[in-house]
Amino acid sequence: MKLKTLAVAVATGAAALLPAAAVAATGGFYWSPDGSGTQSASLQNPQAGHCYTLRGTRPPFYAINATDHTVHYYRSAGCSGEAGSLPPSTTGNVTRYVKFD
Repeated sequence: MKLKTLAVAVATGAAALLPAAAVAATGGFYWSPDGSGTQSASLQNPQAGHCYTLRGTRPPFYAINATDHTVHYYRSAGCSGEAGSLPPSTTGNVTRYVKFD
């Protein structure tokens, strides 16, 4: 019986050492890179926690967050200096650097 308990404890401990599975937002994030208001650029199922640099020539970009995660937008590269957030299923202006929670 003790051997079985030890085996369960070892298996549980080993599972705790495995990296957590990456989480992605489900859906699309769309923005207007040229300031026209037409969302011609997008991220599909973006990785949560990853800092994205949005391409385009005229930030702030008008964006549609059609994902199931809040997107946070930042003033600086590397997603530092948070400027605001855009909840799921909303639209608004975002800066060049974004991260999904």
